[in-house]
Amino acid sequence: MRIALILLISLLTAAGALPLLPQPLSAQQDTRPAIRARLQFARAGGVYDPARWRYTSDWFVYPNLFNWLVRWKPGPDPKELEADLAEKWTVSPDGLVYTFQLRRGVQFHKGLGELTAEDVVFSYQRQISDPQLTFYKALQNIKSVEAVDRYTVRITLKERDAPFMWTVVSYRPGLIVSKKAVEQLAGAFAKGPVGTGPFELVELTAAGEVVVRAHDGYFRGKPAVRQITFVHVGDENTAAAALRRGDLQIIQTRGNPEVVRLLRQDPNIKTARVIERYNLFQVQFGPDFKPAQDVRVRRALAHAIDRRAIAAALPDLDEMAMVMRPPELFGGSSDVPTYPYDPSRARQLLREAGYPSGFPITFMIQKREPETTVAEILAAQWQAVGLQVKLDVLDATTAFDRRDQGKFDITISATSRPGDPHLFFWDVFHSDAVPPYGSNFFHYKDSDVDALIDAGRITINETHRAQIYRALQRKLMTDLPIIPLFYRHLEMAWRSPVQSLTPGAFNMFWGETIKIGR
Repeated sequence: MRIALILLISLLTAAGALPLLPQPLSAQQDTRPAIRARLQFARAGGVYDPARWRYTSDWFVYPNLFNWLVRWKPGPDPKELEADLAEKWTVSPDGLVYTFQLRRGVQFHKGLGELTAEDVVFSYQRQISDPQLTFYKALQNIKSVEAVDRYTVRITLKERDAPFMWTVVSYRPGLIVSKKAVEQLAGAFAKGPVGTGPFELVELTAAGEVVVRAHDGYFRGKPAVRQITFVHVGDENTAAAALRRGDLQIIQTRGNPEVVRLLRQDPNIKTARVIERYNLFQVQFGPDFKPAQDVRVRRALAHAIDRRAIAAALPDLDEMAMVMRPPELFGGSSDVPTYPYDPSRARQLLREAGYPSGFPITFMIQKREPETTVAEILAAQWQAVGLQVKLDVLDATTAFDRRDQGKFDITISATSRPGDPHLFFWDVFHSDAVPPYGSNFFHYKDSDVDALIDAGRITINETHRAQIYRALQRKLMTDLPIIPLFYRHLEMAWRSPVQSLTPGAFNMFWGETIKIGR
């Protein structure tokens, strides 16, 4: 892949698209350290075009390569937005027109020059106009995107959109790319992206590693490390051992209590817990799995789950969930139907649904923790109420692909979405969010749910919005298209030469916050 990147750059340079590139300092000249990091890397997806993003495995690299107009303030539980490429912005009194003033002098990687309003317009416009791109449906409330002048961008909406800044401008659809690079590289851009972030991509290795190099023209200043190599280590014990030996300098872990305990006790290692109540681990149903079409079956499966066993297997890690969005978060509520552990009620519901002798379930899971442990617990609990459960343990790539295609009976996985409730509810339950546009793997379709999600988006008054989301969660917890299990937390751990860093939520990794010291 390194050769391919070099060839692409050579072709662009020969065609006059790229100026002569500034030569980075050699490792001998640049005294900043190079580090190796292992994050939540289920597989090496290798797609680094924001408009074509698909897999969580790639997401932690994106904030290091690109910027937004406005971004979440880096931190483990971001609640604030801050200026990024836009140094300021205004919203019209009717809430339909957003005007962003860009910073001047922001430079793209690879010597591609200054970012202008034309790049911002291009980044949004190509997603709005191409149904094949990932966020096409999520951006359909945008009526127009215009360059008012070289440093001013105006976005006009079709109707009011209360979470617009959180879910569009500052999240996955809102990353800004180089127009020149996309037009020149076309499909190859995803393997050789050009952004304005603190690091630029150097190499995707055959082993699945992602190598990024400091972008010393970054507008917030030079990164403290000259290079980061993101490595894939599937086993948490192996990753922790590599960190303790010094073969890795940063890891992210969440599925193994013993690993977390050992890291916290090691005097050479610093740790930070990232609490993610936005990150819901859940049971998901396949759209063609006939028994799950009956809500009584879904409720029976929920009543058969004893979360105390899961909590005992994941001590001091995750937090059990009886609802989809907890009351600690805006739009959350506990005043909704819940399904506490009651195996007798589970058996009764199965009889009422016409399954007195149960039915077979092929339970698809990824081969990693905590999925394997949780699945074994759930399988035993469902078998105890009369179901015949067979575990189907797959590698991450196969499991993700089959889930996107709807080819499974039941599976478990997590959905992490940012602060505002709209993106989670839209992405998981709206009828427009069936893959490839969203994460509605059950292909759930309910006109009342769609109407409530849409009303939550266009309602500006926060009190009224909170009421809408409480009503929405009551409806969803009654229908139960997914079963909430727990909110995922994670542990960041690092060692010398990394002195400190700012942990990020939602699989965000802020390489620019790394500080070096001994």
